[in-house]
Amino acid sequence: MMNENTSMKQRLASMAYLNIGNQSISGSNRSRRSSWSDSKKVWNVDDESENYSDSRTLILKKLDMYYRTIKRQILAFQSLTTGLFLNHLGHEKHIANVVENVFCATAVWSLRQCYCKIDNDQGRAHELGQAAVKCMRGILICWMNQSKKLEVFKGEQSPKDALHSKFNVIDGSEIEGIDEVGQLQICAISIYLLTLAQMITSNLEIIFSIDEVNFVQQLVFSIERAYRTPDYGIWERGSKYNTNTCELHASSIGMAKAALEAMNGFNLYGERGASWSVVYVDVDAHNRNRITFDTLLPRESASKNTDAALLLTVGWPTFAVHDATLVDNTVRKCIRKLRGTHGFKRFLRDGQYTDLESKDQRFYQETEIKKFDKNECEWPMFFALMAIDGIFKNNSAQVDEYLTALNPLLRRTTEVTPKKPCHASSRSNNSELNSPKPRDMMVHYYYVDHLKQQNSSQSDSSNRNNDQQRTFSCSAEVLHGKYFLFGQSIWIICQLLNDKILTISDLDPIRRYLPPCDRPKQNSRYSSIQDSSRYQYSLNIPKTISDQSYDSRKQTKESIISNVTFSDLVIHIVAISESVRLQQVLATYGIQTQTPKQIEPLLILPPAELVKAYANLGANKKLGFTGRPERPFGVLGTCKVYRISSKTVLCYPLTFETTDFYMSSDMTLLLDNIRSDLEFITKCWRLKGRPIYVIMLRERHLRGPQKSELLELLTQIRQGKISSSICVRLERLQTAISSACIEHLDFLNTSICPASDWESVAVAEYRNTNDTGHYKSLTDVAKTPVLSEDIDYNDNKFKNFSQSELRDYICDTDISIVSLKDHTLATYELYKNGGLDWMIKENYRVRNHLEHLMKEAGTYQNWAVIRFVSSLLHKMVDSLAPAVTNLLVRGKIVTMGIFGHEETVIDKPMRPNEIFKILYSENIFGRSIFHAVLLQELLINIAVFMNTYPQLFNGILKIRLGWILEAIKLELEHLKTDPDETVTLNILSPNSIKQLLDYVLSTQQGGDSSEQRSAFQKRQMDGAVSRVPSNFYEHVWSILERTPGGIKLCNILLPQQPTLSDMTDYELNFSLKIEEMLSRVADPAYRCLVVEMFEAINVLLKRNPELRFIQTLDVNYLIDEAVKLFQQQTNSKESYQDFYNLPISLVGGSTGYMIRVIINYLFNATIQKSDTNDLNINTNIDVCKIS
Repeated sequence: MMNENTSMKQRLASMAYLNIGNQSISGSNRSRRSSWSDSKKVWNVDDESENYSDSRTLILKKLDMYYRTIKRQILAFQSLTTGLFLNHLGHEKHIANVVENVFCATAVWSLRQCYCKIDNDQGRAHELGQAAVKCMRGILICWMNQSKKLEVFKGEQSPKDALHSKFNVIDGSEIEGIDEVGQLQICAISIYLLTLAQMITSNLEIIFSIDEVNFVQQLVFSIERAYRTPDYGIWERGSKYNTNTCELHASSIGMAKAALEAMNGFNLYGERGASWSVVYVDVDAHNRNRITFDTLLPRESASKNTDAALLLTVGWPTFAVHDATLVDNTVRKCIRKLRGTHGFKRFLRDGQYTDLESKDQRFYQETEIKKFDKNECEWPMFFALMAIDGIFKNNSAQVDEYLTALNPLLRRTTEVTPKKPCHASSRSNNSELNSPKPRDMMVHYYYVDHLKQQNSSQSDSSNRNNDQQRTFSCSAEVLHGKYFLFGQSIWIICQLLNDKILTISDLDPIRRYLPPCDRPKQNSRYSSIQDSSRYQYSLNIPKTISDQSYDSRKQTKESIISNVTFSDLVIHIVAISESVRLQQVLATYGIQTQTPKQIEPLLILPPAELVKAYANLGANKKLGFTGRPERPFGVLGTCKVYRISSKTVLCYPLTFETTDFYMSSDMTLLLDNIRSDLEFITKCWRLKGRPIYVIMLRERHLRGPQKSELLELLTQIRQGKISSSICVRLERLQTAISSACIEHLDFLNTSICPASDWESVAVAEYRNTNDTGHYKSLTDVAKTPVLSEDIDYNDNKFKNFSQSELRDYICDTDISIVSLKDHTLATYELYKNGGLDWMIKENYRVRNHLEHLMKEAGTYQNWAVIRFVSSLLHKMVDSLAPAVTNLLVRGKIVTMGIFGHEETVIDKPMRPNEIFKILYSENIFGRSIFHAVLLQELLINIAVFMNTYPQLFNGILKIRLGWILEAIKLELEHLKTDPDETVTLNILSPNSIKQLLDYVLSTQQGGDSSEQRSAFQKRQMDGAVSRVPSNFYEHVWSILERTPGGIKLCNILLPQQPTLSDMTDYELNFSLKIEEMLSRVADPAYRCLVVEMFEAINVLLKRNPELRFIQTLDVNYLIDEAVKLFQQQTNSKESYQDFYNLPISLVGGSTGYMIRVIINYLFNATIQKSDTNDLNINTNIDVCKIS
């Protein structure tokens, strides 16, 4: 290396000037919000009287010191061939970890950002920048060699097809035996993409060719479904049990959300980019990730109550959320649960690197993690991360607190430093000699040294059980001079920021640390996820650490609009009539619409055509890539205007798609869905420009009793106010275009997608919608359908017909409101014989006739026929998989099945084809054709209620669709005024079933009709919806703590150990364990009795802390004894039925009998079970069933 003094003199002599603070990187606006980004303090020139030459010398000395540090501690371990940084610890020297490499590249790039401010840097800025580029390109090339995996993974999200997160550092090849390691890391791809955007914004050239552009686009596709892709997390452990099990991680989803925001509309060639080097993001996929992430916080996953990875997600480098309360709750929970004296634990009961862990064991046994409780390793690098967080928030106290805590944890290296201290912190009370220096080594981890602790405890036994006296030792690698590159990179960045050499704007040129509304606006023709200024602000949020992350502009904005409750977003509504005749009818009511002809040359296409257009995005034959997976676009994606092949195109939402699930045929439900869409857009629109919502009006919409409801909605739209929270404006399409969000699909050229093709599709769509059937005049448009009757397909009058007779009947009989049911049953007989492809006549199969019957049934609103035919055609709602995921991320478990039969448990996100197999399996479709579609209706409605009225699901952990459907049937029976009336769910409209579901869930919350129910009915409903009291699972935990023999229910034993050892009372998995036991109960009312029994036991034990069960707690036995006691005192003949009708009270109610039985059970250790055959019990009640 060049002699330091000589180098310094040469550079001082040749330097013309220093660009201090006001040099903008890639046109970015420099923030003026904190002392760390203040241009006057960038170089720590705090004393205005200080000699300028001395300050400049000090600056250069600091940079030289950091340059040597980076060279020795980071760049010394970079591969000459691949550019990857090798793992310098343990026995994995030949392995490069993607996440660690990205942070190493970031540290090198950060110093490059500092050198960019110097006019004569002697080429160091270029050297450091190219070293970072080499690493980023090395990762890119390693992944490109796995392009076949990526092609499969983007559609399947299967762990076996995931891109690897570890590679050979020499040649970039896959590591042998890598299948044993968790490779599926959504966070690794996300951090890479986010860092890629940061570096390209700072004028580094990383992407060289169109092939690489296409590959990055494929990476974006792979993380768009992070919200439903369980992975191994940033620590590669999966669930905290380390049993090779993936789960949804909030940190992975948050990082994916941030990466999607950074990549949307981003040009990979930087300022020199072309239209074909732009990355596109599905805005609906981003929104699903956002909702899922916000819902999971502050929890990390089902098994991890919190995780230190969340610090990387809510703070630097991701900044995935800007809700001050949510950030503060998450950070405080991490501090409360994970902070120790030597750093942060990664997560509770993390056994990796502890001296209790078997070094030869990759995965743990299920009962093993208890021994790691309070023995987790502590990682000092998180102290540095919290210091960085404090710098971004301009919180000096936080910075000093964590640097002071970190200082004694560092290890000194042998690197020679200048005699004069390079930095004297004006904020710290520590002396210069004791303050942390960049040459210090970040310790990998500190572990609880039980051998030392045992020796020390022999002299002082009082400290044996004192957690504060645990003995920690640092990792052995540091003692041998080996660097932990991940932590060392974070520490170097921390020191660059703390010394005010690096500004937060330099480290984050795309301004992720700012709320989206305060980031510099991009001068781009492509959409960007940036505008959230329309959304509600509140001054009632307590002032916390995270509040300091907002600058004075945000505070001013909050003070101005603190009283704003709802969004001021205006949604443009464009109403399109399918025919001139319909347009004239609506005009008589004052509703102005346009026809497809009147909007030319603008085109309105079905959403399926947009999916076809995006099928070319990212396609690359050399890499074996197809384009975007065939995923339907959500309502946000259809609110944009698209420029395609010199044509301007709009798409109407899936709500109006006639080929979609039959629920759109219900006019009342359709209107409700329109309102839900508009409310959703109001809450979730994050793009520049106003959304355009296209309403496709067809003549059939004015038929039936819902005509007045449609006209009422259209009148509200014309007046501009749907509700107090939804603001709309009915516009002509040509007028609305001027302020719309426009997406330029430049990847589609005229050779790939000619403009004539779009015109022909639009014309075909127009012709299809103009098919008015047998309507002759305007007066025929409105007709009221007749209520349909149910279909008993097992009692079919066509059962004995021959195939020729069935064909003749189908071909010769006209379809009418009377013959519709017979046509359906006749077609069903052909379906049973030959399936959907059975030929009825030339070029006309059973499938075709069923589609025709479904259309006619929609005309007559015959819901029994519609559901029956839809199930035979194996129809499925497009949004079913997101609906399942929406429930799972809120901590719910979903089961699919028929009441009284086996259920399929869904405890992790599933692909649509997997859900399809469950619905149309022998267990559901084989038992009931109607249930295959009724369960879909139910699931969609429950997901909607979960978003809008989550309080309806308080106390419900497991959503058992078959049981909830049974609750709706019970509710229907309860509401019947005529006992002889025959009304089934099959004949009700989808909206009627949705209202019944709302009624069932709301009455369980104390609705008006809840008092009208008998005690038996209340127990039936509570049991059917699987509702339990608040803190119920914690109560069961308390009972289990005082029951060494365990808890027995329905012949299933929940042992005290290892349950208490493996789990914690606040853990979601324990609640699921209890719910699994409750699911063994086959009768809803009896299930409610079981819950009541647990609550009674908890009250008794809580009031008598000296009591405990000395034998197995048999819940079924206790209930039997309570019913027997009730029978003896009341001489009841229907003991169980009468017991169900008892109120839940201590005096004269079921609780009194339960308490007396529990007391006898506690004080009679040798009690023998009585012969329950002596009881006069209704044997028709099947109490327990193993499913």
